[in-house]
Amino acid sequence: MARQLELSRQQAALSYGQLSAMTGYGKSTLHRALTGKRCPWEVAEAIAKACGAKVNEIEREWVAAQTPLSPASAQPNPEAINTWSDLYSAMQVLLAKSGLSLRQLEHRAGSGRLPRTTVNEVLRGHRRPREEMLIDFVRTLDGEGELSTWGAAWQRVHASRSSGWTRSHEPVLVTPSARVLSALGDIDMSEVNCFAELVDNAIDAWAADSELVDAIPRISIHFERDVARRRQDIVVIRDNGAGMDRETLASAVALSWAGRARQAGLGLGFNIATARLGRYVTVRSAKIDSPAWTVLTIDLLGMSQSGKWDLPVMTQEKIESDDHGTEITIRGLREPWQESKGGTLRRHLGDLYSYPIRSGMLAIEVNGRQVGPRQPCIWGETRSVSRRGGPVGAMVKIDVPLSDAVLCLDCQHSNPAKSEACSWCGNSGLVVQRRKVWGWIGVQRYLDSSDYGIDFIRNGRKILRRDKSLFSWENPDTLSSHLEYPLEVPGNRGRIVGEVHCDHVPVSYRKDDFNRDSAEWRAVVGIVRGEGPLRPLYARQYGYPVNDSPLAVIFRAFYRNDPGLKCLIPGDGTKAIHSQAAEWARLFHGGVPEYQSDEAWYRAAQVHDQIRASGGSGTEPPAHEMGG
Repeated sequence: MARQLELSRQQAALSYGQLSAMTGYGKSTLHRALTGKRCPWEVAEAIAKACGAKVNEIEREWVAAQTPLSPASAQPNPEAINTWSDLYSAMQVLLAKSGLSLRQLEHRAGSGRLPRTTVNEVLRGHRRPREEMLIDFVRTLDGEGELSTWGAAWQRVHASRSSGWTRSHEPVLVTPSARVLSALGDIDMSEVNCFAELVDNAIDAWAADSELVDAIPRISIHFERDVARRRQDIVVIRDNGAGMDRETLASAVALSWAGRARQAGLGLGFNIATARLGRYVTVRSAKIDSPAWTVLTIDLLGMSQSGKWDLPVMTQEKIESDDHGTEITIRGLREPWQESKGGTLRRHLGDLYSYPIRSGMLAIEVNGRQVGPRQPCIWGETRSVSRRGGPVGAMVKIDVPLSDAVLCLDCQHSNPAKSEACSWCGNSGLVVQRRKVWGWIGVQRYLDSSDYGIDFIRNGRKILRRDKSLFSWENPDTLSSHLEYPLEVPGNRGRIVGEVHCDHVPVSYRKDDFNRDSAEWRAVVGIVRGEGPLRPLYARQYGYPVNDSPLAVIFRAFYRNDPGLKCLIPGDGTKAIHSQAAEWARLFHGGVPEYQSDEAWYRAAQVHDQIRASGGSGTEPPAHEMGG
């Protein structure tokens, strides 16, 4: 029920703040309801009405969630199963009747026949079971059940999945109104993410043409004052991509409501970003062999007043015959431009696109100044600490190839490699998707209360910056969360960082998070931090083997903050000098040459040990038990 309500909220494009104003309930109450933690009926009803969801359907789901299953009386009847929903419900009843957890079920079935992650997806309705899996499920939980009857139920559901539909009318052509397009500007999307979406469009357009002379995509963002319209600023975004001719540009704008338009360099994100930034949008584009620029203007205010969906298309003579690319000019900015914004935008874009910029694969400039990458201030790959099992390096590389899949160009849904049509929308526009997870987990040279965590990158852009979610472990049986890092003194300060590339994982429409319910994201989490706890004591307590994931290896070696080379923490012979280490990091990010390497930090840790070894003053900091 919570997932259905959350989907309705996203479709209605309501932020938590807007939903709170419409329902009268606080954001925390709404968040608990929409994440399925606690949801009284009056809250569910208010959310459903505000989001335009079908209240009667939500009520049925809510009532079903409040009705506890009685193991004694729950007797699913396979002969009454006619839909996938019926089948999922019957499987849930069988599991509840058995009293087993998913882990116990997996153990009882044996031989990997019922993996708990797969069974969990099936029971939640996210995945359809194969007939063999259903039979194993029933045999394991109800040995006396008639397996042939359950098999017949599966065959009946599978055969009926495409029946019951008739086509009796001509399809209705739906054209988005100017009011809908204008409403996209009210979607809660940060200004930086709006510009990042336009940068992504430019990168995609450049990558789509392998014959471009320019070695890398180059994007410029320039703000200026609109002298023709008082108190209105202009922003112009230019790229050196292949550009579009008249037909392609018109089609791209018309199709930017569909996923397939991404091939032309535009997508729904283009509509959201431009509408969020301003009211008047002009797109100018040309291919290198085109004699003129094609210019298309979207006037949101004018279309709203006239009620017409007419986009004027004009041509403009080229000054240089070999000019090419796309230029987007946005007038009537919602947020007035200030000079101080230039540095802020450069800093954020340099962080978001840090990897491709520092790798020489992308160039961005804002108001004529190049955007510099945010460099990670980490210990060198050659640095290590001694532990019982031998030396542990300050960086662990990740390079895990995954099986290929095919991506639907319409709905962006990922399908098995040999699929001929999308299992989600049925369309046949599929492209091969090469998949792997790669990057590194390492150790920062300084501690900070917020500036630590893992960057997760998709197609060169950071979707999550300094994410700390993998530092907590969730017990799959109780769903309780346990924070594992940081726990050492000084409290709430960490230094474990990383960059993980996972281009195949689906993201939210705002590109500020991954779809954390997807199988692709769960696989990435498993690769980076493993399935069990990072802390060995917790792993033994809950029956997990030793966690050898990259994050666990770095955690066990560097979770402590004792000064000296043992933990790679700078000290002064008496105590750790965390403030000094952080000041050196500021100089590192400022580009001061002598602080680009880790020598200053290493010497301070080394000198601390030498002072202690020579009988210097100070007492050994107390050791904190991490649980193993």
